[in-house]
Amino acid sequence: MNRLHILDICVYELVDIIPNLILALLPFKAFFRFSKKKLILCIAILYILLTLSRILAVNYPPVAATLTVLWIILYLGFYIITIKSQISKLLFVLLNILNYTSFIVIIFSHFAHYRFSSIANHPYSLTSSATLAFMYMISYPVIYKMMQKMQILITFPENNRYWKFLWMIPATFCLSYYYNLYANGGIILFSANINNVLFAIFFNFGALFTTYLILNFLQKINANSELKAENYQLSMQFLQYENLKERIEDARRAKHDLRQNLAVIQSFVQNNDQTGLLKYLNNYMDAVPTDTPLLYCENAAINALIVYYADLAQKHKIPFEAHIYYPSDIIFSDADAVVLLGNLLENAVEACIHQMTEMKFICLHIQKLQGMLIITLDNSYSGCIHKEGEEFISSKNGQKGIGTTSIKKIVSKYNGILKFDYENNQFHASVMLHLSPKGGLL
Repeated sequence: MNRLHILDICVYELVDIIPNLILALLPFKAFFRFSKKKLILCIAILYILLTLSRILAVNYPPVAATLTVLWIILYLGFYIITIKSQISKLLFVLLNILNYTSFIVIIFSHFAHYRFSSIANHPYSLTSSATLAFMYMISYPVIYKMMQKMQILITFPENNRYWKFLWMIPATFCLSYYYNLYANGGIILFSANINNVLFAIFFNFGALFTTYLILNFLQKINANSELKAENYQLSMQFLQYENLKERIEDARRAKHDLRQNLAVIQSFVQNNDQTGLLKYLNNYMDAVPTDTPLLYCENAAINALIVYYADLAQKHKIPFEAHIYYPSDIIFSDADAVVLLGNLLENAVEACIHQMTEMKFICLHIQKLQGMLIITLDNSYSGCIHKEGEEFISSKNGQKGIGTTSIKKIVSKYNGILKFDYENNQFHASVMLHLSPKGGLL
């Protein structure tokens, strides 16, 4: 093989790899592991390896099928090294691109080897590269728009559980493609028959249409999740409004009753009735409106939730302390945050209510630390914990706790860390959640 032929193969490989790399990287451009310079270096290494393997396939045609498997492994390895995301998402995108590329190669092979003799006599020539580029240009807009849509859906955490299985759909199409290709003697022999080419066209249309339906399905899930989040937000704002209205009414009532209470206190003092005065003051203090703060953080939903449980704790004479730093640029939904914190606080208040001793307390901390949102909740409890395996048993109905199950699901959804510790009548819950997609959220 002369140098000119090697140069032709290099140009051909460049024309082939560039559009596919754009498609491969587009959905994950927010999840690169490396800087642009290192990413370009990885692309260069991938290009060199693919070019060398193509040169090998030209010199030794029998190894072409084996090299096809090698190309898939190289692409997947490149994906895993350069992009931090679920392997199922990487496979879904990669397999869709492989289906599309197989379709392009079949159409190209039909024209290159059986329609235009100039291309057939000089494979991988500049004419071949130009023909391949033309075929990409015709079909590229459709697949590119699909990848743009996929970019939005991949970054949505609500979809994480679906990607575990969805990749199997393009995998089925991909296996069917390659089985038919190599069962019929390879791409060149397969593409000789116009019926096979028509089959590839309809088959690829079916694969693209199936992917389109999957993306629409995920889009509807996202829309429902966003609507659910908005409903949570509205319910928390309403809760905060009702709480504020109740406090205003308590303050107005206390102000109205202040003169009468002062008259009664004055009467106790004049009669030197200290016992009666202390008893009356204790009752009066219980009736004074709550002094818990109205603002713990800027997030309306989270703030309303904490205010609600702080008031509930005070009504049951449970000391409540909260130190909150909740970032405004948080990446997970308010709905998930409310469910997570709501279940933690509800369990803490419930544990303190059932506690017979007087040493009750609840202490909540939320802070940002090294790209993580750290949530810790400490509370006292009776000292009695019921578990079945790793699951906590609810003290209300003797069944597995729904609250802790919800907490675990949300933490798992964001690839976070959850830990429960308990000793010496103190229960400690800690949650660590990534604040950045690059930290492993998806």
